Amino acid sequence: MSRDYDIAVVGGGLAGASLACALADTGLSIALVEAVPFDTPADTNMQARTTALAWGTRALFEQLGLWGDMARDAAPIKRLHVSQQGRFGTVRVNAADYDLPALGYVLPNLTMIEALRARLAAMPQVDVVAPARFESLVRDEANGRIEIRCTREAGASETLRTRLLVGADGARSSVRGALGIGARTDDYHQRAIITIVEPERAHGGCAYERFTPDGPIALLPRTRASCAAVWTLPSERAEQLCAASDDDFIAEMQAVFGERLGALALAGPRGSYPLARVLCDRAAVERAVLIGNAGHALHPAAAQGFNLAIRDALVLAAMLRERLATDSEFDPGSADLLNGWAEARRPDQHRVANFTDAIVRLFSNRIPGLDHARGAGLFGLSLLPAVRDDMARRSMGLAVAPAGPSSNAREGST
Repeated sequence: MSRDYDIAVVGGGLAGASLACALADTGLSIALVEAVPFDTPADTNMQARTTALAWGTRALFEQLGLWGDMARDAAPIKRLHVSQQGRFGTVRVNAADYDLPALGYVLPNLTMIEALRARLAAMPQVDVVAPARFESLVRDEANGRIEIRCTREAGASETLRTRLLVGADGARSSVRGALGIGARTDDYHQRAIITIVEPERAHGGCAYERFTPDGPIALLPRTRASCAAVWTLPSERAEQLCAASDDDFIAEMQAVFGERLGALALAGPRGSYPLARVLCDRAAVERAVLIGNAGHALHPAAAQGFNLAIRDALVLAAMLRERLATDSEFDPGSADLLNGWAEARRPDQHRVANFTDAIVRLFSNRIPGLDHARGAGLFGLSLLPAVRDDMARRSMGLAVAPAGPSSNAREGST
């Protein structure tokens, strides 16, 4: 069986589903291909995972009419506290200094994906093809199409023909490989442990990121009484702690994080995932693009990867919508459109990827004497408001002006 679409998105996670939602009312025919059934129960990792949304990302979701369904579980980040274990130097950022109610928000991944999937279920223009695993592609250059072959349940095969293929299938992207796009992988030899903790003292909406020689540990507001914890460690050590007893695990975390929030109590399951930086050689080729982790997977330090992925997806949607409204011979896979998107996104992608990598390599090591320099750097940053403000605005997604929805929305705007 073969079906024709204007756009086929392979990968129904947060980036792919956001793109499909952003285009669902355009009249374009869209296929969203996902390997896992949409109603699959969440595993331990998914239950534990949360994402820090920058203010600019929250504004983009609001423009799509999705924020209302996410906001009920969103914990505002009103303040940010950055420090280094055992050394002086602290950077503090307050939302009030930027006339914003929050620097960003922390949301359970399940809340976001449920909101996106509920929207997609109400959009007949989007065909959700799931479960279906992408297998291969063939270019039909004579007709300006890409044919993709997927395997359904019980081994049944299905072919989709599309004018634009979007790879949103993660850091180990099968689409990227099938397109012949190379990628550089820098293995950090670390894993991120994710869980939920309840601190003795109220967090007051403050997000803490504490750098240690083994990697950063972040405690982020999750509810009034709990924090989402993301703890980066060398892979072997992370595996040991994931297998440790609850008491041993929380004692180790307490020793690393310190006493700023008093005693910590474990309040959720533990999960972990490996960390590597993956950067594709090209984000756009003939009739195809890569978004999200398929194009650039980043270390979670500074919590920038997801926000970058959403900017990729929604800038692409905005450019497609603009071309559709002005071009009577609209072709979603036209080379000038896709190359224009890739060129527009490149500076933001490179800046965030390099910034995140530099933080990891600077702070996650045991080079003698460098800890003093790091502390001095943090102290100096706290004394330079202009530099600190530029860093804060970029982290909030306010220094980047993506095409389409405004990133300058305020509380209550639409």
